[in-house]
Amino acid sequence: MTDGRFAGSRRMTASMSPRAARSRDKMLRAATELIVESGPRAVTVDAVAEASGVAKSTLYRHWSSRDEMLVDVVRCNVPQLTEPDLSVGFVDALSAFLASAAAALSDPEWSRIIPTLMSLRATMPELSAVVDADRSAKTETLSRILEVGVAEGAIPADLDPLDVEKLLFGPMFFAAILGEHDRVEGLAAAAAERFVASYA
Repeated sequence: MTDGRFAGSRRMTASMSPRAARSRDKMLRAATELIVESGPRAVTVDAVAEASGVAKSTLYRHWSSRDEMLVDVVRCNVPQLTEPDLSVGFVDALSAFLASAAAALSDPEWSRIIPTLMSLRATMPELSAVVDADRSAKTETLSRILEVGVAEGAIPADLDPLDVEKLLFGPMFFAAILGEHDRVEGLAAAAAERFVASYA
Protein backbone atom coordinates (compact mmCIF):
# COMPACT_ATOMS: atom_id res chain seq x y z
CA MET A 1 0.00 0.00 0.00
CA THR A 2 1.61 3.21 -1.11
CA ASP A 3 1.83 6.37 0.96
CA GLY A 4 0.36 8.37 -1.92
CA ARG A 5 -3.00 6.75 -1.51
CA PHE A 6 -3.18 8.09 2.03
CA ALA A 7 -2.55 11.73 1.19
CA GLY A 8 -6.14 12.37 2.25
CA SER A 9 -5.41 10.89 5.65
CA ARG A 10 -2.44 13.19 6.14
CA ARG A 11 -4.59 16.23 5.36
CA MET A 12 -7.25 15.13 7.86
CA THR A 13 -4.67 14.59 10.61
CA ALA A 14 -2.73 17.82 10.08
CA SER A 15 -4.22 19.42 13.21
CA MET A 16 -3.82 16.31 15.41
CA SER A 17 -0.98 15.40 17.70
CA PRO A 18 1.60 13.12 16.03
CA ARG A 19 0.51 10.19 18.21
CA ALA A 20 -3.18 10.61 17.38
CA ALA A 21 -2.37 10.99 13.69
CA ARG A 22 -0.32 7.77 13.71
CA SER A 23 -3.07 5.79 15.41
CA ARG A 24 -5.69 7.07 12.97
CA ASP A 25 -3.47 6.21 10.01
CA LYS A 26 -2.88 2.69 11.35
CA MET A 27 -6.62 2.10 11.71
CA LEU A 28 -7.40 3.42 8.22
CA ARG A 29 -4.73 1.20 6.69
CA ALA A 30 -5.96 -1.81 8.66
CA ALA A 31 -9.56 -1.16 7.59
CA THR A 32 -8.46 -0.84 3.97
CA GLU A 33 -6.62 -4.17 4.12
CA LEU A 34 -9.65 -5.85 5.70
CA ILE A 35 -11.89 -4.52 2.92
CA VAL A 36 -9.49 -5.71 0.22
CA GLU A 37 -8.95 -9.14 1.73
CA SER A 38 -12.43 -10.00 2.97
CA GLY A 39 -14.92 -7.33 1.91
CA PRO A 40 -16.78 -4.58 3.81
CA ARG A 41 -18.46 -6.97 6.25
CA ALA A 42 -15.03 -7.84 7.64
CA VAL A 43 -14.55 -4.25 8.77
CA THR A 44 -15.80 -4.40 12.33
CA VAL A 45 -14.57 -2.30 15.22
CA ASP A 46 -13.03 -5.38 16.84
CA ALA A 47 -11.30 -6.48 13.63
CA VAL A 48 -9.84 -3.03 12.94
CA ALA A 49 -8.61 -2.71 16.52
CA GLU A 50 -6.96 -6.13 16.36
CA ALA A 51 -5.41 -5.63 12.91
CA SER A 52 -4.08 -2.16 13.71
CA GLY A 53 -2.96 -2.84 17.25
CA VAL A 54 -4.91 0.24 18.39
CA ALA A 55 -7.44 0.06 21.22
CA LYS A 56 -11.16 0.23 20.44
CA SER A 57 -11.50 3.19 22.76
CA THR A 58 -9.03 5.08 20.57
CA LEU A 59 -11.03 4.19 17.45
CA TYR A 60 -14.14 5.72 18.98
CA ARG A 61 -12.24 8.93 19.69
CA HIS A 62 -11.76 9.32 15.93
CA TRP A 63 -15.12 7.99 14.67
CA SER A 64 -18.50 7.64 16.32
CA SER A 65 -19.39 4.52 14.32
CA ARG A 66 -18.11 1.91 11.88
CA ASP A 67 -19.93 3.61 9.02
CA GLU A 68 -18.27 6.93 9.80
CA MET A 69 -14.90 5.20 9.69
CA LEU A 70 -15.76 3.60 6.32
CA VAL A 71 -16.45 7.04 4.89
CA ASP A 72 -12.90 8.08 5.78
CA VAL A 73 -11.52 4.82 4.38
CA VAL A 74 -13.14 5.62 1.04
CA ARG A 75 -12.00 9.26 1.20
CA CYS A 76 -8.39 8.19 1.79
CA ASN A 77 -8.46 5.73 -1.10
CA VAL A 78 -9.76 8.17 -3.72
CA PRO A 79 -6.86 9.02 -6.09
CA GLN A 80 -5.37 12.44 -5.52
CA LEU A 81 -4.41 14.09 -8.81
CA THR A 82 -1.95 16.93 -9.26
CA GLU A 83 -3.49 20.19 -10.43
CA PRO A 84 -1.94 21.03 -13.81
CA ASP A 85 -0.28 24.35 -14.60
CA LEU A 86 -2.63 25.87 -17.17
CA SER A 87 -0.01 28.40 -18.23
CA VAL A 88 1.89 25.67 -20.09
CA GLY A 89 -0.89 25.43 -22.67
CA PHE A 90 -3.68 23.04 -23.49
CA VAL A 91 -1.75 20.00 -24.74
CA ASP A 92 0.82 19.99 -21.96
CA ALA A 93 -1.77 20.66 -19.23
CA LEU A 94 -3.99 17.85 -20.50
CA SER A 95 -1.05 15.45 -20.75
CA ALA A 96 0.10 16.32 -17.23
CA PHE A 97 -3.38 15.79 -15.79
CA LEU A 98 -3.73 12.39 -17.44
CA ALA A 99 -0.20 11.41 -16.39
CA SER A 100 -1.14 12.23 -12.80
CA ALA A 101 -4.19 9.98 -13.08
CA ALA A 102 -2.08 7.22 -14.61
CA ALA A 103 0.39 7.41 -11.73
CA ALA A 104 -2.44 6.97 -9.22
CA LEU A 105 -4.21 4.18 -11.11
CA SER A 106 -0.95 2.29 -11.76
CA ASP A 107 -0.81 1.41 -8.07
CA PRO A 108 -1.43 -2.40 -8.00
CA GLU A 109 -3.51 -1.98 -4.86
CA TRP A 110 -6.10 -0.15 -6.92
CA SER A 111 -7.15 -3.21 -8.89
CA ARG A 112 -7.89 -4.84 -5.54
CA ILE A 113 -9.90 -2.08 -3.93
CA ILE A 114 -11.80 -0.41 -6.79
CA PRO A 115 -14.58 -3.05 -6.99
CA THR A 116 -15.21 -2.78 -3.25
CA LEU A 117 -15.31 1.01 -3.34
CA MET A 118 -17.88 0.89 -6.12
CA SER A 119 -19.95 -1.63 -4.17
CA LEU A 120 -19.87 0.51 -1.04
CA ARG A 121 -20.90 3.55 -3.06
CA ALA A 122 -24.05 1.74 -4.16
CA THR A 123 -25.09 0.79 -0.63
CA MET A 124 -24.12 3.79 1.51
CA PRO A 125 -25.33 7.25 0.44
CA GLU A 126 -22.72 9.04 2.54
CA LEU A 127 -19.97 7.15 0.70
CA SER A 128 -21.54 7.98 -2.63
CA ALA A 129 -21.39 11.66 -1.66
CA VAL A 130 -17.63 11.41 -1.05
CA VAL A 131 -17.01 9.79 -4.44
CA ASP A 132 -19.34 12.21 -6.24
CA ALA A 133 -17.66 15.24 -4.67
CA ASP A 134 -14.25 13.97 -5.71
CA ARG A 135 -15.41 13.32 -9.26
CA SER A 136 -16.96 16.78 -9.48
CA ALA A 137 -13.64 18.34 -8.44
CA LYS A 138 -11.77 16.37 -11.10
CA THR A 139 -14.37 17.27 -13.73
CA GLU A 140 -13.99 20.95 -12.85
CA THR A 141 -10.23 20.67 -13.34
CA LEU A 142 -10.72 19.00 -16.71
CA SER A 143 -13.22 21.74 -17.66
CA ARG A 144 -10.59 24.41 -16.97
CA ILE A 145 -8.11 22.55 -19.17
CA LEU A 146 -10.67 22.30 -21.96
CA GLU A 147 -11.35 26.02 -21.69
CA VAL A 148 -7.67 26.62 -22.43
CA GLY A 149 -8.00 24.37 -25.47
CA VAL A 150 -11.02 26.32 -26.69
CA ALA A 151 -9.19 29.63 -26.21
CA GLU A 152 -6.26 28.30 -28.24
CA GLY A 153 -8.58 27.10 -30.99
CA ALA A 154 -7.43 23.50 -30.48
CA ILE A 155 -10.87 22.06 -29.71
CA PRO A 156 -14.51 23.15 -30.27
CA ALA A 157 -16.39 25.02 -27.57
CA ASP A 158 -19.36 22.66 -27.38
CA LEU A 159 -17.61 19.63 -25.86
CA ASP A 160 -19.26 18.13 -22.77
CA PRO A 161 -16.58 17.70 -20.06
CA LEU A 162 -18.37 14.61 -18.73
CA ASP A 163 -18.17 12.92 -22.14
CA VAL A 164 -14.54 13.92 -22.54
CA GLU A 165 -13.82 12.59 -19.06
CA LYS A 166 -15.17 9.17 -20.00
CA LEU A 167 -13.20 9.09 -23.25
CA LEU A 168 -9.92 10.03 -21.58
CA PHE A 169 -10.13 8.20 -18.27
CA GLY A 170 -12.13 5.15 -19.32
CA PRO A 171 -9.25 3.15 -20.84
CA MET A 172 -6.99 3.79 -17.84
CA PHE A 173 -9.70 2.87 -15.36
CA PHE A 174 -10.54 -0.33 -17.24
CA ALA A 175 -6.88 -1.38 -17.39
CA ALA A 176 -6.53 -0.73 -13.64
CA ILE A 177 -9.56 -2.91 -12.86
CA LEU A 178 -8.09 -5.70 -15.02
CA GLY A 179 -4.78 -5.43 -13.20
CA GLU A 180 -2.89 -4.34 -16.33
CA HIS A 181 -0.90 -1.72 -14.45
CA ASP A 182 1.97 -1.64 -16.94
CA ARG A 183 -0.41 -0.41 -19.64
CA VAL A 184 -2.01 2.48 -17.75
CA GLU A 185 0.69 5.07 -18.43
CA GLY A 186 0.76 4.26 -22.14
CA LEU A 187 -3.01 4.49 -22.35
CA ALA A 188 -2.93 7.92 -20.73
CA ALA A 189 -0.43 9.22 -23.27
CA ALA A 190 -2.33 7.67 -26.18
CA ALA A 191 -5.65 9.09 -24.98
CA ALA A 192 -4.24 12.61 -24.81
CA GLU A 193 -2.52 12.34 -28.19
CA ARG A 194 -5.54 10.92 -30.02
CA PHE A 195 -7.98 13.34 -28.43
CA VAL A 196 -5.94 16.34 -29.51
CA ALA A 197 -5.27 14.88 -32.95
CA SER A 198 -8.98 14.24 -33.56
CA TYR A 199 -9.56 18.02 -33.69
CA ALA A 200 -6.42 18.97 -35.60
